[in-house]
Amino acid sequence: MNPRIRKAAPLVGAAAVLGGALLGWALDPHRKVPLHKILSPAEWVRHWRGVDCYDPAQALLEEGSPDVPEVALTFDDGPDPRYGPEVAAILKQKGAAATFFLVGRRVKQFPDVARLLAADGFELANHTYNHQSLPALKPHEIANELRVCDRDIWAATGRHTTLMRPPGVQYNDKVLSVAKALGYVTVSWTVGARDYDADTSSDFVRERVLDRAAPGAIILLHQDTPATVAALPAIIDGLRAQGFRFVTVSQMLDRLHAALPARPAGP
Repeated sequence: MNPRIRKAAPLVGAAAVLGGALLGWALDPHRKVPLHKILSPAEWVRHWRGVDCYDPAQALLEEGSPDVPEVALTFDDGPDPRYGPEVAAILKQKGAAATFFLVGRRVKQFPDVARLLAADGFELANHTYNHQSLPALKPHEIANELRVCDRDIWAATGRHTTLMRPPGVQYNDKVLSVAKALGYVTVSWTVGARDYDADTSSDFVRERVLDRAAPGAIILLHQDTPATVAALPAIIDGLRAQGFRFVTVSQMLDRLHAALPARPAGP
């Protein structure tokens, strides 16, 4: 064998093993750290700057404090008349705080469900009016999506919103700038339940959340899927068994002593 090949063989083997391990990690459905955070240079810069939990310059919350055993259950795409009341009933029965990101046009369609969530003491937040991809919109269109959604939530519940999550959690500097100018904190996530597919099983949703949960986790769920309803009691019990407390997103921000954006004057 060529001496050069013989010397290189161990390196090639090591590279193959490392590559296989990285591939297995990337494909692991229960990975605790989302892949986009590992691969994004911006995430590493935020970590170096010490603003990887909350960045006041962008009013962007990515996770709660990693130093306390708290998690936030967040539910997107409501209010849903089929499963929303059942989700609320489970949370209330088990005494678990939660934050609901509501779509304005659905609030307009189902104001009674929005009022139920408010009456049960859950935190209400803005998920835009039409559930469009915000980066594709012009700044005034982004602002309108947030304003009209907030208007309908106010009309149904008497509450204004100060937290927003873009549909698909898709945002760029333009979206963050508009949201902050309107007084919003943009809320990301660390644990995605992937409960939005019709064929997803409740066992998969439960195991994915319990395996990925960590202190400060923001757990992304949906209130309009049956798998979420079926998995939710075991998720709450399992997280409590791991020693976690449930808080709202606003309570996470309080824990971080976050400098929040000022809300413009007016309704």
